[in-house]
Amino acid sequence: MTESIIRSGVIDADVHPWVNGDIKGLKPYLSTAWQNHFDGRYSLPDHPLRPPLAKSTSIRLDAVPPKGGVAGSDPYFMKEDLLDQHNIKYAVLTSIQAAKTICFPNPNEATTLARAFNDYFINEWLPIDPRFKLGIAVAAQDPIEAAKEIRRVGTHRSVVAVFLPLLNILMGNSHYYPIYEAAEECGLPLILHPTGTEGGFATSLQFAGGVPSTYIERHTSFPQIAMANLASLVFDGVFVRFPKLKVLAAEFGYSWLPHLLWRMDQNWKQFRREVPWIQKEPSQFVLEHVRMTTQPAEEPEKSKYLMQIFEMIHAEKTLMFSTDYPHWDNDFPSTTFRSLPDSMKQKIFHDNAAEFFGLESMIREELESK
Repeated sequence: MTESIIRSGVIDADVHPWVNGDIKGLKPYLSTAWQNHFDGRYSLPDHPLRPPLAKSTSIRLDAVPPKGGVAGSDPYFMKEDLLDQHNIKYAVLTSIQAAKTICFPNPNEATTLARAFNDYFINEWLPIDPRFKLGIAVAAQDPIEAAKEIRRVGTHRSVVAVFLPLLNILMGNSHYYPIYEAAEECGLPLILHPTGTEGGFATSLQFAGGVPSTYIERHTSFPQIAMANLASLVFDGVFVRFPKLKVLAAEFGYSWLPHLLWRMDQNWKQFRREVPWIQKEPSQFVLEHVRMTTQPAEEPEKSKYLMQIFEMIHAEKTLMFSTDYPHWDNDFPSTTFRSLPDSMKQKIFHDNAAEFFGLESMIREELESK
């Protein structure tokens, strides 16, 4: 049955498209005034520790389109290289380029570019193949405008989530409330994902203890971002205030989750008077509202250890497959978690994402049309 799961179609929860030329590539989606504003500033800032795209150290060489451009910039090639070759039923697009606008101290610039990125992908990518679905980007610098952007394009049939790049403000803070309200209103989950700016800019997320000195150190430290923000979401009562809100922590790993759940529950037992709005174990909020992606797949030396981790994090409910295409460490469905029981694999590779992103109705329509 394992092979049949792959053959029937996989939902990829985290794929990264690219716009060649950065801001210059967005010019058709910027007003003349904004084109003049960005004239000569066509490149988005990048973290000094992030491998440069120009040297192809952060992407797979075979993912570079034959016609040229950066890997992930050609929807037709991605359709062939990823969707067709690996039988991806749906691929959720999240633009790391758009997320890099979180390093802009000017909220008007960040808001304008986020809107342009959304219009670009809605017009240039979604019509190419119905399997492409989009996580629209917003600029957290101005949560009121971010909420307006969610309401502007959030009802598009192929928009399935809101990609929220984070400021150096924990997610439980009321700063984000307008964004949560709009996402909940539109029935869209939030996607959290590394932006490539962490620890490198004043407005971006910072790492605990200080600034990493190497890319490997920075990449290894990503889980602490998810841990801090999930604790903030739970203890500051975001899921109590916004009971329909759902959150995907993409590309932060998952093996750290048991530690976080145990620690939150233990501390709640001792200090629950500090958070009287939390009326049940904190771990239950995470299991009900939060999901994670498989990539980067953390597979211990012995398969039994992986199954123990999966049991502790309720992986049959909380985990969703992702490739992270076209990055250097991406995973493919045929080579990921090959020893999992078929029932769990069905949940991770398809069912959990179908439910989380609200894709069940589309799947039913496809089945009825056959």
